Amino acid sequence: MTHLSDPRRSRVVLVGSSTYDNFPAIPAVTNNLTALRDVLIDPQRWGLDPDACRVVHNPETPRDVHAVMRRAAAEVDVSGLLLLYFAGHGVIDPDTGVLHLAVGQTMPDSAYSSAVPFDWVRRLVQGSRSAHRVVILDCCYAGRAIPGLGAADDAALATQVEIDRSCVLVAASGNRVALAPPDEPLTAFTGVLVELLRDGVDGGPQLLDLGTLHDEIRRVQRARGRPIPELRARNGGDRIPLVVNARRAARPADVPARPSRTESPRPDSSLVGRVLRGGAGGADPELDGAVAILAHSPIEGAIGVRLDRPATRSPAHVLGDELAGSLHVPAVLDGGPVRDVVLLLAVLRPGAAAPDGWRVLGRDLVVMPLDADPARAESVVAAAYLFVGYLGWRPQQLEGELATGDLVDTGTDLAAWLSDPPQGW
Repeated sequence: MTHLSDPRRSRVVLVGSSTYDNFPAIPAVTNNLTALRDVLIDPQRWGLDPDACRVVHNPETPRDVHAVMRRAAAEVDVSGLLLLYFAGHGVIDPDTGVLHLAVGQTMPDSAYSSAVPFDWVRRLVQGSRSAHRVVILDCCYAGRAIPGLGAADDAALATQVEIDRSCVLVAASGNRVALAPPDEPLTAFTGVLVELLRDGVDGGPQLLDLGTLHDEIRRVQRARGRPIPELRARNGGDRIPLVVNARRAARPADVPARPSRTESPRPDSSLVGRVLRGGAGGADPELDGAVAILAHSPIEGAIGVRLDRPATRSPAHVLGDELAGSLHVPAVLDGGPVRDVVLLLAVLRPGAAAPDGWRVLGRDLVVMPLDADPARAESVVAAAYLFVGYLGWRPQQLEGELATGDLVDTGTDLAAWLSDPPQGW
């Protein structure tokens, strides 16, 4: 996009819970809502109609949120932007792995009936007429539940929160302190987001799009030692602009804008099933060690897992005793910072064929469904590896990290690595 969405035909819903009956309070969320609204209605930045920006502060029940989001999704025009924002506690149902957004009366042990299921958000976004849809989640996860997800499909092992033709920016931290530093007026992520929207990005494009904002927030948060946000964008969602770049507006017209997608490094689908390693520069601690690429697309980006970080839960806790026992899964591995997916990789026995519904990655390597038949799995699987979480790259980001040396291709095939892992793995 080379222009901002029509502010008269757009709709924004800002939801924030700063007080709860059963979770710790997050006072900074109140300031988040005010600051975001102010910058979005500022005529120098975007000029959103104030009546088109609905603020839902401290909703008590899921229906309080659903009613406002539903109205906004119904009203937005095809030329407008639909932006849904939530700040507060996130709860992952330990039985289903489904993400829920906590409201005032949410019960920790019954999120399925007392919190907002993210699927509500997805359905409203997908059902809207808008061609430009953005969801921003600024939440910490209550408890330490291990999330689960159903079988992965061909959509690059998409996460729960990924939405077709949309851009989803997730800033999830494992604890409340990381989310909301006590000496700062806004939460850690939203504070940086508001600063960039209000003050601009040096050397950035004329209009600040989600990809530029994500890159700059990652840089700032990494330098501050804070949780790194994740962006998942489909069909150019990361190119959706939100505001005029304040720094660019006052600079000469020849300041280079962010390169177009055609200027990015050429995608390389041969990376799927390969083992990469974090570069010597150590720019991103999330990439330290060995990383395997599981899916890659120039449009959807890439998905990978870390190979050498053990997690604390047992395989039986994640898979159940029968499947974990039949596969002799040795341990649960921490696949990456995006926590809303469980991946079960397997190396097939020589000559064995993958059963229907198993996703083949290449050279006897498959992704198994989590509800696979234990007896059938035992007959065809030579070895299985269980990952909680994954690494996600937006389109062209993986190529950029390879080009800068943050990631290095080892030339090793993942199936070979798993069949004969390095000593100590």
